[in-house]
Parts: sequence; C-alpha cells; structure tokens
Amino acid sequence: MHLLEVRSLTKVFPGVVAVDNVDLDIAPGEIVALLGQNGAGKSTLIQVLSGLYPFGTYSGDIIFAGAPLRCRSVADAEAAGVAFLAQEVNVAPDLTVAEGLFLNNEPSRFGLVDAQFRMARAKLALKNFGVDIDPALPLGDLDLATQQLVLIVRALSKNARLLILDEPTAALTDRETVRLFERMRALSARGVAIIFVSHRLAEVFEISNRIVIMRDGRISGAFRTSETSRDAVVDQMIGATPTHRHANRKPRTGGTALEAHDLSVFDASGREVANRLALAIGRGEILGLFGLLGSGVNEATMALFGAWRGAVSGSISIDGVPAKIASPVDAVGHGVGLIAQDRRDGLSGEHSIYDNAILANLDELSRYGFVDAVKARRKVMDLFDRLKIKAGDVDMTVGTLSGGNQQKVQVVRWLAAGAKILLLIDPTRGVDVGARAEIKRIWTELADAGCAILLVSSDAEEIVEICDRAVVLCNGRIAGTIDGADLSETRLLKLAAGV
Repeated sequence: MHLLEVRSLTKVFPGVVAVDNVDLDIAPGEIVALLGQNGAGKSTLIQVLSGLYPFGTYSGDIIFAGAPLRCRSVADAEAAGVAFLAQEVNVAPDLTVAEGLFLNNEPSRFGLVDAQFRMARAKLALKNFGVDIDPALPLGDLDLATQQLVLIVRALSKNARLLILDEPTAALTDRETVRLFERMRALSARGVAIIFVSHRLAEVFEISNRIVIMRDGRISGAFRTSETSRDAVVDQMIGATPTHRHANRKPRTGGTALEAHDLSVFDASGREVANRLALAIGRGEILGLFGLLGSGVNEATMALFGAWRGAVSGSISIDGVPAKIASPVDAVGHGVGLIAQDRRDGLSGEHSIYDNAILANLDELSRYGFVDAVKARRKVMDLFDRLKIKAGDVDMTVGTLSGGNQQKVQVVRWLAAGAKILLLIDPTRGVDVGARAEIKRIWTELADAGCAILLVSSDAEEIVEICDRAVVLCNGRIAGTIDGADLSETRLLKLAAGV
C-alpha cells in the first residue's frame, strides 16, 4: 500500500515544462532521496506536493492516504499531514523560538493561545532533538545554522505522515546532521514517509531506502539504495549525452590576473565554509568554480570581491602584487567586477540602463564633481550596441528588461568601469536558452580580449561548455582541478559529490 501516489503530474511555467508527466509512489515509512542536477524539476515537484503551487496551477493527480490531495496552500498541506522544510532559511526574526516552532499551530485554551503550554512543548521538542537553546530567545538573535535547526525541529515535531526536506543539512555541522538522521529514522520507524532532497551522495546512501532521479522534468531512474552505486547514480543524473567542451576555444595566456592563497571563509557563527583555497586565474582565461549546495563556492567568490560579511583569512594578489580587498570598493579599485547570483543584488530595477551602467565608474566619468553626461552616454551607448541589448534606448528602465538583458546591463557596468577581472555567480540563472547562448558568447569574447573570468556555476553543463578548466569544491575544500579536454559533467559531479 502506498501513502503517496502521483499520477501524470505536469507543471508548466511560461516557456518551460518544469515537471513533465511524473508518476511517483512512496510507501509509509520509506525514505526516498530525490536527486537531479540544477533545473531537473525536483524543487518544483516538491513545491507542488507541499502546497506552494496550489491545486489548479498544475495537471495530474495526487493521492495521499487514499484520498485526493488538492491543497490551496502550505497550511492546507500541513493540515492534511504533509510537512515541508524549504531550502532557504526563512524565519520571522521578531518571534521567539517557541512562537516560531508553533506558528499557525498554537496550542490554545478557552479560545486563547496557551503561552505556558507552548513554552513547555517547545522545550520538549528542542530537547528531543538535542538543541540546547532558550525557547524564549528571538529567532533573529540566532545564527543561520541554529535557525535552520529550529526550522527542522518545527518540521519534525508536526504530526505529519509525509515529511519533505529540501537540502536540510546545507547549514548543519556533521554532529547536527547525525542528530537529524537519528530523528528521520525514528519517524520512519513510526510509518512517516520522507522525501529527502540532497546533493550530498554520502548522505543519500546513508539515510535513504530508495533513490529517485529526475532529469529534464521527468523521472529518469529509480534504485533501491542498497542495490546501486554512486557511479551509477551520477551516470543516471547526467544521461547518455553529456556535454563536451568546445574544441575551438584556445585560451589566451597573459600571466596571472588574480591569485588567492590559503583563502578561508567563515559564516556568522564562525563555522568554516571554505578551507585554505588556492585559486589562480590567468589573463584571457575562463576558470570554472564548481560545487554543489553547501560547497562554499559562492562564499569564496564573495570573499574575493570583499563582499562577504563573515570572517575571511588568506591573501589575494592582483597581477602578482599583494592586494587588500576588504570591501567591494577595494575590489573595484583593483579592476575586479562581480555579477551576483541574484540580479536584484546588482541592479536597481527602478533606474535606467544608463544610470545602472555608470554606477561603478562615476569618478572617471565625472569632471569637477559632476558626471560628464556626453562622455558617459557615449561610452554606455557604445557598449549597449556592442552587447546587443534588446531595449529601445539606454534610458529604458532596467526592471522592464528580460532576465538575459538585465545580465547584459551588469556586464556593461563593469566594462564601462574598465574591469579586467570578472567574477560571475550563476550568471545565466533564470534566463532563457537564447539569452544564455548570447551571454556565453560575451564571456568568450571578453576572455579573448584579455579579461580574466571566474565562472561560478551549479550547472555542470555550463562549466563544461564554456570554461578552459575548472576547480571543484566539496564541503569547502578543493576536491580537484580538471583541465581542458578532460572537462566533463561526469568528472565534475563525481568530484563535487565526493565519489
């Protein structure tokens, strides 16, 4: 007998079929690991199951405990017995730990919230999970990892029959992960089914009973965990047609542009997320930095730009000369530009292309404290034409542009500022196929002109397709470097997963 039955589930976004005719069965007490590369459709699938995408926005049937599951919200799903822990740590900072644990599920007495009973239940729930914190503390006073633990306790303490965990160990220590797995096994023994989404194959093989793999929105394979291997799982994730590096790309050699020695990065709680990294990017080179969620690739890149808010140690050299980069202003002064993962972090959507483009170069474009409008507009318009931005003119508001054209505006900004080193974090995230191809063409042209590019991506195909070589991180450490023609999705994923 199955607890969950999914039949012909399809979820479509404009221009994209995210989940395509998926069938899935899960038995009571079964721990199913859901795997797939970035964009495979697994996040969309679990968001449908958890009520984030309400009934009516997808096609197909979901049967839960023998009855149709047609949730209009997350609250509906929780009421039906489906608890979901999202990947992003998102808490209400002004609530206490106890209030956060029982949000929308407050114990009541005579129609009023029973605060004393809530506090007692919170203490018990935290104790059962081995979390030693005061439930009266505001959630905003806790570090990121502890906030994640509170959210895990909240999910585990519900009377759920199906628990969905999306990358729950990303911010946890090994000891905290052990506690989580102990609780998952205890819930499984009570008949609670669990969907466990993770990029960490060691964890998947430790905790799951079955592995289900998605690729291109479909279920591409399923294995009993005890009857398969990591190599077989990785091969199934990639498929039969892995991407190969473009053979006609001949990187220009022009000396080392940026070099980092013993770079270590720590989060707000003091936990090390990147350990003594050694990185070197040559002029005219596109270096890939690849890692799965929690590998430290994004944090290390933000540290190179001086934008990481936690502690950083190690040294950085620009063109062979030691450089102190303690802030983005320092980085820009050394000719380093950053295109962030979230375009909202790098652009002002309410301002024009022109305004956004000159922000990093106001000193050079100004005379006597005022922007030289003629000089500035000429430079921006030249770059606007060169990058083929699809907009009426440079005075159009950035927020009205497509995702791909917004990314081009960020490139215009750094070219206008004369940046010779570009750090790119998932630069094609959320843009369509045509825009991706155009943006990749731009990276190649910039490298051919002598720019040094660090391409940080969670998309193995993108790394293989465009990079000259790649450094792979696993759990904050360098797992290996892959050069030239040896680049492949299989090698990248196996190194990143610790296979």
